[in-house]
Amino acid sequence: LYKTPRRVYQCARRPSFSFILIDLRIFKAEMDNNQYLIPKIEQPFDVDLELPGSKSIALRQLAMSALTKGTTILEGVPVCDDTAAMLECLDRLGLSISQSNTTVTIAGPMNLVDDVEINSRMSGASTRLLIALAALRSGKTSIDGHESLRARTNLPLVNALQKLGCQIDSSDGHLPIAVHRPIQQTGSVTINGSLSSQYITALLLISCGVAGDQAFFEKITIEGELVSKPYIDITITEMSKRGVSARWEGTRSISIDTTRSYEASHITIEGDATAASYAASLACIHRGQVKFTNLGSNTRQGDYRFFEVLERLGAEVTRDHTSTLIRGPSRLTPFESIDMQDMPDVALTLIALAPLLKNKLSISGLSSLHHKECDRLECPAGEMLKMGIDVTTTSDSIRIQPISIEDLKTHLLTTYHDHRMAMAFSLLGSKTGKVTVDDKFVVNKTYPNYWLDYEKLT
Repeated sequence: LYKTPRRVYQCARRPSFSFILIDLRIFKAEMDNNQYLIPKIEQPFDVDLELPGSKSIALRQLAMSALTKGTTILEGVPVCDDTAAMLECLDRLGLSISQSNTTVTIAGPMNLVDDVEINSRMSGASTRLLIALAALRSGKTSIDGHESLRARTNLPLVNALQKLGCQIDSSDGHLPIAVHRPIQQTGSVTINGSLSSQYITALLLISCGVAGDQAFFEKITIEGELVSKPYIDITITEMSKRGVSARWEGTRSISIDTTRSYEASHITIEGDATAASYAASLACIHRGQVKFTNLGSNTRQGDYRFFEVLERLGAEVTRDHTSTLIRGPSRLTPFESIDMQDMPDVALTLIALAPLLKNKLSISGLSSLHHKECDRLECPAGEMLKMGIDVTTTSDSIRIQPISIEDLKTHLLTTYHDHRMAMAFSLLGSKTGKVTVDDKFVVNKTYPNYWLDYEKLT
């Protein structure tokens, strides 16, 4: 094909089939058009940014709406691939949905009896919530997704649901998954928490059943090491907004008041704290200033603590209930080590920032990064090595040596279909003007306007 360019040939004899030969050079040109050279930021900036709504909060609220009788209005829903995938799946599950910009009106509860096929595309969080929702249905629910999502396991959640009587067909918890029979009423459930908090969130959200018809379990017990506890705290907070109370009992169990069911409500979704980490870090390394107008100190998002990490680097942070202002220091103050177990989604931001410090930085608590959209420990390490950065990793940590800007090599960044790879490495690109991402559209997963917001800083 490369030697003999052809565009498209269609077989006339077999009208039901199209045999297509693709000119590899045309294909390469199209891929090249997706590349994006990250502009260098030449001077300090002072901007106000409205963040996309929190994807984590939006997906939880959408899942609860599937279990709610009545109409809920959600304002601030981020317009991105993950929420679009979730809304499409909920539509297939029989919910009535209308959307105007970032406002979603959704009427439940979901259909429980018909067989349905749904596709969660590349959204891992949506997948876990949808598996749990499917476990309440008597109809067969077939769930699939993008090939990158098929590589991510859901086994702890599948195992827990099967112990509750749910019939699930899968290959070791990987998509595609078929859920045939609902869980049976029980008083408690046990789940392993060492891979992802999303499995626990999924169980929490379905504990009260559908529209108050039947509650399933009043207690969740967590086995193994618990990762990303703040994300479970987000779930508990969002449940309380809909009238259902859950609380920690010690560090390994959660009790739920299953006498209540989710209430239809009007909810405003705050800005995404993880998304804030990129512009906040850029303010740090360019002596800039940025105000996030829809994210403040009243948040329960664990990634909001990333501002504390930036304060350790010398940034000045001013917080009020609804907004946050960060001013970058004249010179970064390095530190030697940090544990990021409770903030895994912003760990990649710090990894990308680390080479710009004056001393080496060791980051630990990263075991869960192996199970994200890509291996967010080994993939960034590999890309950094290609850029000339000295990096070493263990199963749950990374050590990064500083490098001068002049020594950073020109690089075409492989994003591995991971939106956070592109956004995190924009920090390094902003200093050199020599980093190109292989697919500028990968940010659409959670932050479609990222490059527009980035260019405001230039």
